[in-house]
Amino acid sequence: MDHSKIITYLEGDILQNAPLLAALRRGTGEILAGGEESALLREASGVYMLSATSREAAEEVLEALPACTTLVACQADLADIPARKYGLVSGGNCYQAVYTGGPLPLDDVLTFHAPNEEELDIIDATYDLDDRAGLAKLRDRGMLFAGFAGEEFVGYVGRHREGSVGLLNVFPQYRRKGYGQRLETFILNRVVAAGERPYCQIFEGNEASLALQAKLGWQLAEKPICWLFLPEE
Repeated sequence: MDHSKIITYLEGDILQNAPLLAALRRGTGEILAGGEESALLREASGVYMLSATSREAAEEVLEALPACTTLVACQADLADIPARKYGLVSGGNCYQAVYTGGPLPLDDVLTFHAPNEEELDIIDATYDLDDRAGLAKLRDRGMLFAGFAGEEFVGYVGRHREGSVGLLNVFPQYRRKGYGQRLETFILNRVVAAGERPYCQIFEGNEASLALQAKLGWQLAEKPICWLFLPEE
């Protein structure tokens, strides 16, 4: 396996291949297989990441992976291949956005800190893509933050376990005040300060989030990506 060819392939499209490149930059990604037309990686969280130029390339590189429970396909039109091979189901297609600039200006309207137990309970009650134990792990790893306007807990933001920016939520009574932009700017600046390239994924149909990413200067990958999971029993 020629790692240099795999890196060259990935760097040929930094928007489409952002999850793999980010994992390698953080040192949390292990290349399992690949070449000039594909890459297969295991991230430390247990998420597998696939990128390929064609169905043939995807099928070939997946021969290196006998079993899988969670995988992100960087080309959604190839997701049926690992889904069929491992008995996975789609969690839905997402737009992938990548930020390639420097830190953004951020005023002091909001303050931020890791959520305490009471605040974590509120986050758990309003966020449905992870459970409380998973949210606590994110908090303890410096990947989940609560935002405050004075003493008021207005929302939260963070990073998912594999490194993507997300978990952005402003509570309904505090919306339309610019807090969402400030929350995202805060986490974006933290990722940039760590020497990483921020990326995020937006479910198709979430026009408000797409508008926010465009406003802050994120660039969209050409193709949607797709997350795959074991079906719930």
